[in-house]
Amino acid sequence: MRPWISVALCLALTVSAGQGHTAEPTDDGERNAARNLAEQGRDSFEKGDFERSRDLFHRAYALVQAPTLALYEARSLSKLGRLVEAEEAYLRAIRTPLGPSSPEAFRKAVRDAESEELQLQPRIPRVTIVVAGSGAQLPELGVTIDRERVKSALLGVQMPLDPGNHQLEAQVPGGEISRVQFALAEREHKTVEIRVAAPTSAPLAVATPVPAPAISTPPEPPRSSWHRPAAFAAGGLGLVGLGTGIVTGLMAGSKYADAERQCPNRACVDGTEGADSLSSFRSLRTVSTIGYVASAVGIAAGVTILLTAPSRRDTNRAAVGIFMGPSGASITGAF
Repeated sequence: MRPWISVALCLALTVSAGQGHTAEPTDDGERNAARNLAEQGRDSFEKGDFERSRDLFHRAYALVQAPTLALYEARSLSKLGRLVEAEEAYLRAIRTPLGPSSPEAFRKAVRDAESEELQLQPRIPRVTIVVAGSGAQLPELGVTIDRERVKSALLGVQMPLDPGNHQLEAQVPGGEISRVQFALAEREHKTVEIRVAAPTSAPLAVATPVPAPAISTPPEPPRSSWHRPAAFAAGGLGLVGLGTGIVTGLMAGSKYADAERQCPNRACVDGTEGADSLSSFRSLRTVSTIGYVASAVGIAAGVTILLTAPSRRDTNRAAVGIFMGPSGASITGAF
């Protein structure tokens, strides 16, 4: 086993929560797994397979958070040109809490990380994204670099970005996507502008003709609750009066005929049978007249109440006619 690996792994195996390290206590299985990952990572690093070595050291650090493992992950990332991630890995190593009993190898790894991170900083390119155009100030604006969303707080200010080719995209929902290709070299500071147009108003939809709704006759409003009973009551009284008028009229006619027969030349002497018939005729005639009048009033009142009740208008209006004569009465109408 190479010397550096022996030192790094032996120190990793001694890490515990009580020695000033923030890692959760690990069991023997996890420490053995971390050792194997570190050995494979070192082999890959020496062979120039930096992507694999980065992955292996990252996995080992997830098991045992030793600064030595974070340091070699940062070195692998730096070789890959992923300088922004490399700086974060260096910072993880630098920020490892060290206690009085922490191994010297941990302290050396922290010192090396501090030195290498200082050398890395000026190599990291910086880009300033400037959004212009009518859609630049819209809150729905979305900006991405290499399909990774850029927060609005980073627009218009310098932000670190790995060297290489990049694709900048911006869009407002409903509008067209704007794209800008740009490249960054190590240590370069660049401003990139992208123009975004606000979405145009949506075209007016062609209205589909809608057939006019059929005109329906409004429903007949309900009649008031008292109109119909009142109309029937008045009509009933009118019919009673009509019956009374007819009966008494017939009786009066009979008495009149008796009086003419019993009183020759219409000369009736008081106290005679003819005088009594004549007197009965006159009384019955009066009652008959009153009956007809009451009949006319009652029926007319009933019809009036019925016709004036709230109802749908009808083109065929009701018509009522009342005919009265000395010997009878009749009613005609159209309903």
